[in-house]
Amino acid sequence: MTIFVTLIAALLGLLAAFAAAWISRSVKISEFRQTWIDELRNDIAAYVGEAEKWFRKWEEINTPQSEEMSVLYSKEKERRYRTELFPIANDAGVILQRIKLRFNPEVDTKANPDKAQDDAFLKSLYDLINPNVDPSNTWSAWQELADDAVEKARKILKREWEVTKKVQIPCLSDFELLCKKK
Repeated sequence: MTIFVTLIAALLGLLAAFAAAWISRSVKISEFRQTWIDELRNDIAAYVGEAEKWFRKWEEINTPQSEEMSVLYSKEKERRYRTELFPIANDAGVILQRIKLRFNPEVDTKANPDKAQDDAFLKSLYDLINPNVDPSNTWSAWQELADDAVEKARKILKREWEVTKKVQIPCLSDFELLCKKK
């Protein structure tokens, strides 16, 4: 009888250790996901801010001050593109690449069911520094692009937050043996 009780106690101990390891793993993954979400949110805000700086500078450079400056303006415009606009676009581009690196690149919809939503979001961010806007209404047209990008970002952040909140129940495919026979 004592062997049976000892065996049951050992089995319960093993089960408790397994449950504790699973809970610890789930908590750690949730922490990593929350950090991922926070950093993505910060980078999106930084990118939209840099894109707005870029757009305002682009608009300033592309709006001639007077008719008499038009001949000189093209050379001045080229210089200002190089010295003022390019550094802002470069800073925005670095942030955009950091954002892109956070998304699953898998094309297969089974491996990445959110690919279309993610790609539409990334394109909306790209459009902020490559606007195709109506010249008579540039600021409001750009602001619509920015609002669209932010709305898409909000949906992705919400989607990822919902995944983070879910309790993950382990299945056998989540585990792999680290010691393999040769």
